[in-house]
Amino acid sequence: MRTPVTIVVIATTLTGCLATTAGYSMMASALPDDPVARIDAAKSASQSAEQLVAGFVPTKDVKSLRQTRTGSLLTCSSGKQWSGDTTVGLVSRQDGSRLVDEMSRRAEDSGFDVEQDKTRSGTPRVTLTADSGVSLLVGVWNDETVVNIDSFSMCFSLPDDFLPEPSY
Repeated sequence: MRTPVTIVVIATTLTGCLATTAGYSMMASALPDDPVARIDAAKSASQSAEQLVAGFVPTKDVKSLRQTRTGSLLTCSSGKQWSGDTTVGLVSRQDGSRLVDEMSRRAEDSGFDVEQDKTRSGTPRVTLTADSGVSLLVGVWNDETVVNIDSFSMCFSLPDDFLPEPSY
C-alpha cells in the first residue's frame, strides 16, 4: 500500500498584493463592498485557482474533473474565507512523487514559489505560494488515483450584522 502524497498550496494574505498568476489575480483590498458580492468574488478567485492547479495534472493522466458548485465560509485571521474543492480522477494509479515533481515544475513556471518537504508521516508534499491570498491544499489520494484540491480564499471581512447562508 502506498502512502498518499500531499501537495500544499499556501498563498499570502497581504492586503494590496496582486496575484501574478492569471485567472485569479485580484487586489485583496479591491473586494466589493456588498457582502454577497464580496463572497462571490472570493469564491471566483478560489475556483479559478483550483482550475489552474488542476491543469497542472498532465492531460494524459486525467480521467475526470469535478469542481463543486458551492462551498462554505470558514473563520480566518481577519474574518471569513470561502472554501471549496475540485477533484481530478486519474486514468490509473500514478507515482505520487513523480506527480508532485511534475506539478511543482508547472507551478513554478506559473509564478508560484515552490518548497518541497515531507509530512510528519514521511509523505512527500510541496508548498506552492502565490500572492493572491488564495490557498490550496492538494493531495494525491485513493491509492494514488485521485488528486483532491481544497481551496481557501483570501480572508475578508463582513459587516457585523450580516448573517451568511450555509453555502455559496
